[in-house]
Amino acid sequence: MKKQVFSLLVMLCSAQYLFGQAPNIEKESWSDKPKIKLLDSKYGNESAVIVYDGKRVEYADDAKGEVQEYYTIHKIIHINDDRGIESFNKIYLGINENSDIVDIKARTLLPGGKIIELDKNNIKDIKEDDGNIYKIFAMDGLEKGCEIEYFYTYKKPTSFFGREILQSVFPVLDSKFAIVAPKRLKFEIRAYNFTQSPTDTVINDKRVARMDLSAIVGVQEEKYATYEANLKRIEFKLSYNDATGNGERLFTWNELAKRIFGIYSSYTDKDARKVADVVTENGWDKLPDETAKIIAVENYVKKSFAYNEELNSEDGNMLETVFKNKISGAVGALRLYSAIFQNLGVKYQYVLTGNRNNYIVDREFENWNNCENPLFYFPAENKFLAPTRPDYRYPWIFPSWGGTNGLFCKSTTLGSFSTAIADIKPIPLEDYTKSYENIESQLEFNNTLDSLTIDGRQIYAGYASVNYRDAFNFSNEEQKRKIIKELTKSYSGSDNIISSEVLNQEFEKETENMPLILHTKTKSGELIEMAGNKLLLKIGMAIGPQVEMYQEKPRQEPVDMDFAHVEERKINVVIPAGYKISNPEDLKINETHTENGNLTMGFVSNYEIKGNILSVHIMEEYRNTIYPLSQFDQFRKIINASSDFNKVVLVLEKK
Repeated sequence: MKKQVFSLLVMLCSAQYLFGQAPNIEKESWSDKPKIKLLDSKYGNESAVIVYDGKRVEYADDAKGEVQEYYTIHKIIHINDDRGIESFNKIYLGINENSDIVDIKARTLLPGGKIIELDKNNIKDIKEDDGNIYKIFAMDGLEKGCEIEYFYTYKKPTSFFGREILQSVFPVLDSKFAIVAPKRLKFEIRAYNFTQSPTDTVINDKRVARMDLSAIVGVQEEKYATYEANLKRIEFKLSYNDATGNGERLFTWNELAKRIFGIYSSYTDKDARKVADVVTENGWDKLPDETAKIIAVENYVKKSFAYNEELNSEDGNMLETVFKNKISGAVGALRLYSAIFQNLGVKYQYVLTGNRNNYIVDREFENWNNCENPLFYFPAENKFLAPTRPDYRYPWIFPSWGGTNGLFCKSTTLGSFSTAIADIKPIPLEDYTKSYENIESQLEFNNTLDSLTIDGRQIYAGYASVNYRDAFNFSNEEQKRKIIKELTKSYSGSDNIISSEVLNQEFEKETENMPLILHTKTKSGELIEMAGNKLLLKIGMAIGPQVEMYQEKPRQEPVDMDFAHVEERKINVVIPAGYKISNPEDLKINETHTENGNLTMGFVSNYEIKGNILSVHIMEEYRNTIYPLSQFDQFRKIINASSDFNKVVLVLEKK
């Protein structure tokens, strides 16, 4: 979708910039007499330090009057230890097969003063699993205390939006970012996760916008945190073109909403007749309400049409072609849904969203690059549909597309002309009670008391169920057996499965939120130990492995749970005849947090014994998706409470 939209933008913009001349871009260079930088002692424990990180985006008019884009990166990296060597002994260039390299140089400066320069014949192409081709070269002769330096410039498809990550696991001493363009083009730069204003100057008929930083600390990944989204970054966009003389702001959210509405609503009268036939054949017009129609249409489309995110051609996304080939890209998929919903009178809005783990749709800064993921929004139901995700069903969407802002394209009609205006507002996720990962199990000793029969159900609903449905629906029989073994072993300690069944694995069950259930019976000796005349039951293992968070470094980022959810466990143990449990109170844990009298997260476990049955109940809840940094200590206590329960061992002794 993004490629198709931006190809249209390039066509739109090229007509505005007809001031042709041969591209004249800046040339990168390095010192003829390089010296290894003497670092401050505070960086002694860092595996590597990025001495210099320079990035430049340059726009230049070519002889045809079209604006070309060139990207330059220049880095100097000081290596301190073997991890640093391993991290930088191969340099991956962000260049695919459609890019033109203008210049590339690389060298290694050894502590003794020797310099090893890159042999350009050693630059290789590698093809990743996603089909993209990247270039890679090896840095020879790296050793502790050396520095590597490289820069390259390449021509890339022109886009007037961008994003640059300035921070990583390694500290950066000097970071420089610049946009160089003909002076008529005015770019804006916005800082995220730090506060700083860019500079904007005109030098020799070129406008230069800059953002320079120093002493950027390295940041390690943390559990339950959106790493990339929290890094220092800048985003940029073209906002004004002085050549037009009207001072009108370019690439606004309203302009994108209009453009998206035009693209996704584009189909012919012939297409409309075909859609009408499909509606009649399936009887959707006879369904009682909008919700029933939405569900039926989605199931039909996702079962009958394949989705290929790499299908970007205009012809391949025409509705006539989509019906013929039974395959579509993003644009074709949205056109298909739109045409059917229009026929059925279902009220909807197009929504574009980012990904909460990486970037956001900012009401105040119109970076169209951040609107990558399409949704349908149904105002009457206040629910969403993810047309390009075959693994999700209404009203469930990929969680990271929600819990953040989206661009809602609200349609409006002026006479016979229909268009859309933009509304930036939050995309709510479904209520926490609808997503859960529960366990119900019964543990019974065999006659010789050396093993257990575990009759267990692992129950997944809401957002928590999608990955499991995906795995069971798109795996072969051997893969399914392996999945069942791994899941069963996680809470029984054994893959000695007596019987198993998977219930409600169909994607269609998502709409009703019918939980996917893995029901297994297992024989396990892993949860039992003998200690003289006592039995030790590792009951804590029956909830599966738990995360531990005993960190020494101060927490840097707020908590992101992906989605709010519940984990409820009900475990029954048949106590062997003649035995009693001497330490049942070890099963009691109570760690909760409330705000304004309302529980927001907690781990509470309790028990009761009736006759020879021990019943353990655990309720672990995370009612919010995101918890602020100020609540991290309480969050960690709750996470560790589940880990503490995981270690509980019951002592059974003879009466």
